[in-house]
Amino acid sequence: MQELRADFVVIGSGPAGQKAAIQAAKLGKSVIVLERGAHPGGASLNSGTIPSKSLREAILDLSDFYQRSFYGQDAVKKEVSINDLNYRLHKILEEQRGVLLHQFSKNQIQLLFGTSG
Repeated sequence: MQELRADFVVIGSGPAGQKAAIQAAKLGKSVIVLERGAHPGGASLNSGTIPSKSLREAILDLSDFYQRSFYGQDAVKKEVSINDLNYRLHKILEEQRGVLLHQFSKNQIQLLFGTSG
């Protein structure tokens, strides 16, 4: 097993962990972020705020809700499938994860996945 050394270790890559890791790196510390999930970003990115708000916005956009409200139309003219929603959600999550990984890479932050035991 390889030994790792760092000045600063952050447990979790959610919003607070991201900010702590980036701040420590900007202060010249070597940083490791430990993430137990399959993807970086914590619950906020992977199962909480961002997915729920993204699905809500996708429904409003795909159903032309804002256009209908603006022009006073009441009937939904476009059907929205679960495939449409899943496609939008996965594109958004991929993009957000990419942004996070880019920030970690740019600041030379090492990201490790796993749990103890």
